[in-house]
Amino acid sequence: MLTLLLLFPAFLAAQAADSTEVINRFQLGLVFGQMDHEVSFTPSETVTAIRGSELGVALRYFDNKLVGFQAELSYVEAGWGEEEIDTASTGLYERKTQYLEFQILTQFSFGRGAIQPMLQAGPYFSFPLNEQETLPSDYVAPETSLPLIYGFEFPFRPNYGLRIGAGLNIELGPVTVQLDGRYLIGFNDLLKTGTTFTATSRRAGIGGHTGLFYAF
Repeated sequence: MLTLLLLFPAFLAAQAADSTEVINRFQLGLVFGQMDHEVSFTPSETVTAIRGSELGVALRYFDNKLVGFQAELSYVEAGWGEEEIDTASTGLYERKTQYLEFQILTQFSFGRGAIQPMLQAGPYFSFPLNEQETLPSDYVAPETSLPLIYGFEFPFRPNYGLRIGAGLNIELGPVTVQLDGRYLIGFNDLLKTGTTFTATSRRAGIGGHTGLFYAF
């Protein structure tokens, strides 16, 4: 332990030296992932996650060894499910939404070898393209002053939030393979308050992500 403590300042000094080394590395790539999505509601609902895929294009730019930026434009499948939406209905409820999603991540990459641990975080912006809803066959919508979300057509409403990731960059000459886990948290509601009985409706998700980049 004492040896590690003595070596830690040297490690920080090496990283600081890396951060001043100008490299101007620009990469284009393809990204793919899968994430378990759900939506948190107020009043609370017992939801189940829906696994959706993500596929897109990306670019990375590093002007030094430590800090870079990664922008992605992806087609994303999201949504949520519920096993029981009321006491009278049986069967699974699902609502799936497809998004065009743009995100800009700030990335911190550590080390000089072929395998480099990294952290990244940044905002995302999603624009809904389409949705599908599966209602139990015996569901009957109740008469209320404000409609429930079941059977209600969601309006076009972009949403935004934060993605956080941690993983590895594997450097193979001009090619970089990126492997990371990601967490998504939404900052705005899918439905405007007062539109339905739901007061808040915010996305969340967790999953894995892979990228393949080539340097130009």
